[in-house]
Amino acid sequence: MACQDSFTPAENPGTRPWPERRLARPGDLAALVALDRICFGRRAWPARAWREAVTGPEWTTVVVERGGAIAAASVLLLARPRASLASLAVAPLWRRQGLGRALLRDAVARARAASFRWLSLEVDRANRGAAALYRREGFAPLRRFREDGCWRQEMIRRLGGARGV
Repeated sequence: MACQDSFTPAENPGTRPWPERRLARPGDLAALVALDRICFGRRAWPARAWREAVTGPEWTTVVVERGGAIAAASVLLLARPRASLASLAVAPLWRRQGLGRALLRDAVARARAASFRWLSLEVDRANRGAAALYRREGFAPLRRFREDGCWRQEMIRRLGGARGV
């Protein structure tokens, strides 16, 4: 089943048409593990975590294919009290082409449609490109912390709903 685009090119003047996305399937597991290893190295998720992200009811894993291979993927966890973008990965060959932005906006739209008021994510502080993308898309730093010898930050975006919640 193909996912519908969250935004039309008219809503995003000056941008490329949004890539077609689809929900990940169990047959994508090996490709998702490989993409994760390329993007995150030793901090990549084990195969069992990817299996849960693809098959678990509270998880939504979306992929973008290019040339018959998975070029990018996002993992959204819809669990109260706030939604969490658990992973966003774009293969090096496909970076800076709007795939990450499209998957991020898709996650925002999915969390909003599920009536979440907040969406959070974590990013390495050294990953300036990703942090800048998140800031441009309305995320703000919530906290900074050190994990696995790396400085990271949690960022959050308000999706709507009652003030102060």
